[in-house]
Amino acid sequence: MIVYGKNSVAELLRNSPQEIKKIMVSENFDISSDPRMNASVKKFRIKLTHLSRNAITDICKSPNHQGIAAEISDFVYSSVEEILGVAKQRQEKVFLLVLDHIEDPQNLGAIIRTADFLGVHGIVIPADRACDVNPTVVKVSSGASANIKIARETNLGRVIDSLKKKGVWVAGADTDSEDAVCDCDFASLDIAVVIGNEGRGMRSKTKQKCDFLLSIPREGKVESLNASVAAGIFLYEVYRQRHGTKAL
Repeated sequence: MIVYGKNSVAELLRNSPQEIKKIMVSENFDISSDPRMNASVKKFRIKLTHLSRNAITDICKSPNHQGIAAEISDFVYSSVEEILGVAKQRQEKVFLLVLDHIEDPQNLGAIIRTADFLGVHGIVIPADRACDVNPTVVKVSSGASANIKIARETNLGRVIDSLKKKGVWVAGADTDSEDAVCDCDFASLDIAVVIGNEGRGMRSKTKQKCDFLLSIPREGKVESLNASVAAGIFLYEVYRQRHGTKAL
């Protein structure tokens, strides 16, 4: 897989340098101008290749590479059990995110970045009819995909049932719900937040499996939010309650 963009490559160098096969830079990109990146490349003896900007564009299939790209192994997905293991290792209440068929890589990348920022233990995505972790997702996440475990499962309903049997409560984002996300007690619960598809929201089968259906209070005329924005609000509310932080 090709990861491109300065922030994405820098994040890989900080957190997963062993996954990098080589780094490609254009003729006008001076990697020595960034001491951290330069030091990591030398420390881990990462192959550095100089190419024309057009050549890198062809490799990335995008002109938005900022003159730098890295070749890494294909993304390795985790299991739900491994994600639960992160919570156990940190001695924290479970904090999961389940994405019910997010299709836009821009949304998925933004959601991954927010989830990593707010300390989510892991993300579960479906194996079909949904975006997977591709180079665009990695770039939009600014490399956060290297920091958080992501499981790719064939049956989200079965995953939710399994989580509930383990004592994890499931809260779904639903614009039609009369119960507000800020009124739910997340501080005392092991929780999995479910965010639905960009246009259709959660599937009815997924809704039926949720313990809570919660909405985001609104004042304006817009009836719904972008999936990544909604995810950010839900995840921040869980974080806020668990850390005693005041509401924004």
